[in-house]
Amino acid sequence: MTRSGLTQDDVVRLLTDPSGAARAETAGKIAAAFNSGAMGPAEREVAEEIFRLMVRDAEVRVREALAQNLKQSSGVPHEVALALAKDVDSVAEPILKFSDVLTDADLVEIIRTQGPVKQIAVAARARVSEGVSSALVETGDETVVQTLVANDG
Repeated sequence: MTRSGLTQDDVVRLLTDPSGAARAETAGKIAAAFNSGAMGPAEREVAEEIFRLMVRDAEVRVREALAQNLKQSSGVPHEVALALAKDVDSVAEPILKFSDVLTDADLVEIIRTQGPVKQIAVAARARVSEGVSSALVETGDETVVQTLVANDG
């Protein structure tokens, strides 16, 4: 995976310093390389498996780095995007605002089962469908509805 931005030094650092900071930095590098298109098919498969592991990392900052770097990636596996969208608010927010991988059904489920921070993130998306808009209005949360009404998309 050297072409992708992850170097041998990064691997050595992870082995000698498995701290949350090192894992978060590595998550960011792998996600950025994944988005850049610099990876071949085999490398992308490995990166996707790494993402599947990292969405379960105990360190929030690792999952935050992953979410920030994958929020606009159309190639991220659906289950990874969905896991990040259902995570704590700081992880979920960028995915909920920007990810096109999430379906309307995913968004409606999140609106109905999650709190206002996530609902507001959905209401702030570039494009909000009629079904998603209806679910947002049904929350009855004034801030959620205001965010939706102020959204041109």
